[in-house]
Amino acid sequence: MAGGMTARRGIRLGLLVLAGLGPASAGPRLVLDYRDPAVRAGEPRHGPAERAEIARALNGAPAALRSDMGKSFAVLGTARGAFTRPGARERIYLIQRSAPVALDPFPNAPAPVLLVLTEGAPRFYRLTKPSQFQRLAASADADRDGRDEVLLEGSFTNMGQSVSSLTAVRLDDASGTAPETQTLPEVVTDGCWGGAARKTRSVAAVVVAEGGGFAARLCPQPCR
Repeated sequence: MAGGMTARRGIRLGLLVLAGLGPASAGPRLVLDYRDPAVRAGEPRHGPAERAEIARALNGAPAALRSDMGKSFAVLGTARGAFTRPGARERIYLIQRSAPVALDPFPNAPAPVLLVLTEGAPRFYRLTKPSQFQRLAASADADRDGRDEVLLEGSFTNMGQSVSSLTAVRLDDASGTAPETQTLPEVVTDGCWGGAARKTRSVAAVVVAEGGGFAARLCPQPCR
């Protein structure tokens, strides 16, 4: 009996670790859990005071950047962390000219900007490609250098199926850009609704991999 109880405890502990709920030392650190419906449904929300603060920061940006983002720019998520130097306490925002449309995966729009509010003047980092994103989803120090990388979520919908992928970017002070460092495709594939031929859903738990970088652990889910 004691052996059976020990085995069951071991199974329960293993499930907790796989779910990202176990001790930090038990495995890779969970960054973003798409198994949680609230995470999948999350939308960026920024109040008038926060938007006004961002507008004041953009007033100090280079003229080309101000022109590209326009007066009615979209603020698509934020995170706190150390983005420009180890140990810093900073806020970062994803800024685009307009909010994304999932039915248009290839919009004709200027490259987005990452705005960092830190001590001193705001800093601006252009993405190196004109890809448009749904939101800034998360941030974490994936390469263990003391500076956080940023995970940007892009989505599209086609034939009743919605697909979300993540792009990791890292701020480059020398060039003032945010080049891509990694892509995690299809962290969410949801064909449960609409006219999808197969009613299936696959979601990912995104972790900082033990060897560095991010990793996505895919988990099938039933349609309900």
